[in-house]
Amino acid sequence: MTVSGTRNFMAVSGFALAIALANTAAAQEAQPSPPSATAEPAPQDAADMPDIVVTGRPAGSGINKLEAGYSITTISPADLKLQAPKSAGDALKSIPGVWVESSGGVGTSNIFVRGIPSTGDAPFVTMQFNGIPVYGSSSLSFMDQTGMVRIDDTLSSVEGVNGGPQSLYADGQPGLTTNLRLREGQDQTHGSIGASITDYSAWRADGYLSGKLADDLYYMVGGYVSRGDSVRRAGFDTEKGQQITANVTKKFMGGKINVFARYTDDHGEWFLPFATDVPGIDLGRYNQLNQYNRYATIITPGAAGSGATERVDLGKGRGWKGVVTGASLDYDFGGGLSFTDRFGFTSGTLQTTGLVPAGAGAVTVATALATSGNPGQTLVHTINTGETLASTDYVQQFGSWVVEKKLQNVSNEAVLNFKSGPNTLNLGYYFSHFTSDDVWSLGNTRWMRVGGSGDLVDLNNGTLSAFDISDRGSATVNAIYLSDSFDITDALRIDAGIRHQWTNITFDITGNGTPNHAKISREATPWTVGINYRAMHNFDIYARISQGYHSPSFDDVRSQLGNTGPRLDLNWSVRSYEGGVKYRGGGFEASVTGFYDKVVGAVYNDVGVPPQIAGSKTKGIEFDASYRHSSGFGLTGNAVLEDAKTDTPGIADFDGKKAQRIPSYQVRVTPTYTARFSDDTDMTLYGTYEAIGKRYSDLANTQLLPAYATLSAGLRAKVKGYTLQISGDNLTDSHGLTEGNPRFLAGPGAALPDLRPIFGRSYKVSVSYAF
Repeated sequence: MTVSGTRNFMAVSGFALAIALANTAAAQEAQPSPPSATAEPAPQDAADMPDIVVTGRPAGSGINKLEAGYSITTISPADLKLQAPKSAGDALKSIPGVWVESSGGVGTSNIFVRGIPSTGDAPFVTMQFNGIPVYGSSSLSFMDQTGMVRIDDTLSSVEGVNGGPQSLYADGQPGLTTNLRLREGQDQTHGSIGASITDYSAWRADGYLSGKLADDLYYMVGGYVSRGDSVRRAGFDTEKGQQITANVTKKFMGGKINVFARYTDDHGEWFLPFATDVPGIDLGRYNQLNQYNRYATIITPGAAGSGATERVDLGKGRGWKGVVTGASLDYDFGGGLSFTDRFGFTSGTLQTTGLVPAGAGAVTVATALATSGNPGQTLVHTINTGETLASTDYVQQFGSWVVEKKLQNVSNEAVLNFKSGPNTLNLGYYFSHFTSDDVWSLGNTRWMRVGGSGDLVDLNNGTLSAFDISDRGSATVNAIYLSDSFDITDALRIDAGIRHQWTNITFDITGNGTPNHAKISREATPWTVGINYRAMHNFDIYARISQGYHSPSFDDVRSQLGNTGPRLDLNWSVRSYEGGVKYRGGGFEASVTGFYDKVVGAVYNDVGVPPQIAGSKTKGIEFDASYRHSSGFGLTGNAVLEDAKTDTPGIADFDGKKAQRIPSYQVRVTPTYTARFSDDTDMTLYGTYEAIGKRYSDLANTQLLPAYATLSAGLRAKVKGYTLQISGDNLTDSHGLTEGNPRFLAGPGAALPDLRPIFGRSYKVSVSYAF
């Protein structure tokens, strides 16, 4: 065993031993009998109870999910285990109206929120821990907030609010706010330990432990260690990660204080589009990265024309190494007056390295010889394996890209609440200061064989060159908001709120020898008005209108400095109308929401087309439902039908077209059947069918991405506290295509030269023990 392997083994073994000893000690305490092992560990606080939600509420005040006058989705730990997401972004597929292109790997996802089209990354998605945003901007170049988050057993629930009143609170996100709520300790000791292994040589060990430290003082600690390859099998460990989270809660008369810290060091391969039209390539498993090309010499990121070079490992992919911490105070003064404060701090590095396809896709060796600039060369050989390629074999240039972003964020939200009879008034102040220090090296191209060995080849690579920049952005956000909720009757409630936000950005860049500086300020005033009516004790009707804004990011400023983007005269505005019904009873829970969104001022960007300030109009309907029957049969599902079109009267080629990369429909259905043999023994069979509608890769709708469907299934058996789970993903080996190459636009109607398919068929086995 290698030294590294020994360290990994000792870390996992020590973690397992600590939990086992804690379990033994807990068993010796004079405590009531543990809960039935046929279910998840006993509820630890309101976060484990799906009826009470806090996201989209002033100061995180709880409300019955049925009575919340907006669309909200709750995901339990048991739901996450059945879904088995490959990344934090992948977990968001459970939220209706959210389209996730999770084919890029564990550290990145392109996420599109219903009603608000964009051209990639996740500019309308905020990730929170206990209501605290992980960063001040939802998306930057080579970064989205899901890349700073990893899912593990320390979560008690996940809540997702799509639109609604969320543009008032915290960072004022008008799109999707996903709140990951951490477990908290209680009087009894609870915990779990587990391990999993896949058919593609990846393993992971998970666990958590929670309980009581002293009177009214509780703890939770947990995390994971993982190693291995990916479904696409590069031939070495591309996925490496570890995470630890600690959470301490102190309860006292009238309130509580909670403090948490989460350290993450995790990275996985960054998957990019590749030439899917090359014969013999397995779309679900092909990987251009391999042992022959993982190392590259590049121009040193941020060297700014100095000519310095360095050797890099492209196998590191996209990764986050940093800490997210938070503290919250809830205090009730009595007499209807209460106060909540949430403080957050994030610091770390997000790095992106990988092979990026260049040019118009793969070409034959004959074509490459004719155009590569090597006069007289008649044969092409692979450099490491020594093969002589045929003239009909395929080769392509790939860039070796490295981007390193040092990110830091500090935020605080303070809210004063006053309740008097049927009226609740909330006054809040939000502050955020965040920075990003970047170094880039984009380019550094090399010729490689496509298919076969994927080795480097001896074609002319020319002089080493790259788009090399160093920049620093700093932003400060101040916002105040006022919201009010009034119960007109026991059944009828109206709420309204308004926020005013000031954003100041300073940005400096040195790129290829040219320094630039910019300083901009923006103001925005989001607002919302909603109404909720309890038609019956288990049936609610609601309607809402909201106005939200998306402030400029550092990338918008960079584009303006380089004269590659439009002027930043406007914030993006999002006017949302939504209404729906919610029902719960007899084991059945369902919600139906209709929506219409109008976006003004969005920046659309297509390769070969100058960025344009444009807009969109979207109408649609979304469904979310679950059913449980005493026989053991269950069914959950969500769906969205969405008609998103560009609104660009001044640009005839784009106006009225389908919004770029947005599916016309999404459907996900998960049937389950649980056979119960005794109070502590059962077996569950489950499966998930997912259907995704067609999309277009470009603004002009000339390049179609076809509809596709996937099927996954599994078996989970529980005996006392032990659980065995066997699952298979994409069992039909569907070759769904999620995007084309955003760096190259083919001609109208032409086939896309490079595409990024979803992962192919894979299997996982996991075992765990909960107490």
